[in-house]
Amino acid sequence: MEGEDRLGFNCHGMDHFEEVILQNGLRRGEFLNFPREETLKLKQEIYRYNLSSSIHVPLVKPSWYPAMATWSFICDEDPDKRKLYLRMVEETLKLASEFRAQYIVVHYPSPSLGIDDYHSLEEIGRESAELLSELGKRYSIPIHIEGTGPTPLLNFDFLARVSSFPYLRYCFDCGHMHISSKILGFDLYQMASEMLPYIGSVHVWNNRGLGDYLSFHHIPVHPHQNPDEGWIDIEHFLHIIAPQNDCPIILESNPGYPSELGSRDYREGVEWVKEILS
Repeated sequence: MEGEDRLGFNCHGMDHFEEVILQNGLRRGEFLNFPREETLKLKQEIYRYNLSSSIHVPLVKPSWYPAMATWSFICDEDPDKRKLYLRMVEETLKLASEFRAQYIVVHYPSPSLGIDDYHSLEEIGRESAELLSELGKRYSIPIHIEGTGPTPLLNFDFLARVSSFPYLRYCFDCGHMHISSKILGFDLYQMASEMLPYIGSVHVWNNRGLGDYLSFHHIPVHPHQNPDEGWIDIEHFLHIIAPQNDCPIILESNPGYPSELGSRDYREGVEWVKEILS
């Protein structure tokens, strides 16, 4: 997988489909949380432009889901909440082939509310991974597990074990892992290197820590982000991943750059990543 087929942008509405994917010369998109009334148009455009695609759970948020679309209960203490999230995963899998999705992405392992004992947490995490693996097998679609954290399950031994289950691969989100590395005390780049054999896809965005995430959410990458100021070293990170793992790389941010952080054009970051990957 090379060039434009490898690099994609996340998209959650037809209002910016053309801008973030087509105008940036990309041939891949990752789609999530679409308005239900826009899904037919999305399907048509995927086929019209012969795009490679993936779906981040959920494609459409069900009316019965009791939290924001991207919040995952899969490591929650409450088994009924875990079942709700797995139900949403299965609904996404049922739609995936219609949208030419090569894989779907789920938030796992996720923050674990109400569980203080690591052994209990690990057991819930393992059981949930087994259920995800079974769902992937049932629908013959790989599931990429994206650690969001912070959670003690974001350690190499656990992640490598569950990412080896049938139909499961790891989605290495550098932004979330950077925040977790500061909280949990691991080295982001060492973790990326160790996880290389298990990575199925990568999410790329930037921050200097939890404060940036709370203030600006997912910040677009840009060549002016200096690692000495706390930003992820995107070039170094991608040089760890890209030459040795031929996986999709998804730019996972809004197209607008926060004005509080300077007058930057996110498209310069897209071109910068293209150059790094070339």
